[in-house]
Amino acid sequence: MSRLLAALISVSGLALSSGPEGYVFPGESETQILIRVHVWGQVHSPGTKEVPVGSDLLVALSEAGGPTVDADLGDVRIFQGVSDPVVCQTYDLGDFLEGLSSIPPPVLGPGATVYVDRSSSDWWKEALDIFYKALVTANLVWIMLER
Repeated sequence: MSRLLAALISVSGLALSSGPEGYVFPGESETQILIRVHVWGQVHSPGTKEVPVGSDLLVALSEAGGPTVDADLGDVRIFQGVSDPVVCQTYDLGDFLEGLSSIPPPVLGPGATVYVDRSSSDWWKEALDIFYKALVTANLVWIMLER
């Protein structure tokens, strides 16, 4: 019966999911079992991504288009577990990519959530932008009042 069901699913092109664990069996033609992970924050294409079982943080970030220029790779947060307790860990991807750490990126489980925060060192760029806009506005008001 299960072979018949698998054959029907592979012919129809539908994905079979095992439920809350998040495993996806895309069909007979595929050789990999996929899991769904969620990638949020400072990445180019945030959202739910499907990656092969055993994929690590780098694979998930690559599926999400990679980090943006504003990303803080020194404090990537990973939430694993679909039930209580949810395990949260932080990983310094910046040190790993620069060769300063030999700790490999963590392997993600089904339903894992990856959050890449914005770098806090860029606050001055926003402050400078606000100051510039205020200065331009004040200059325009001054010019208009002088006429």
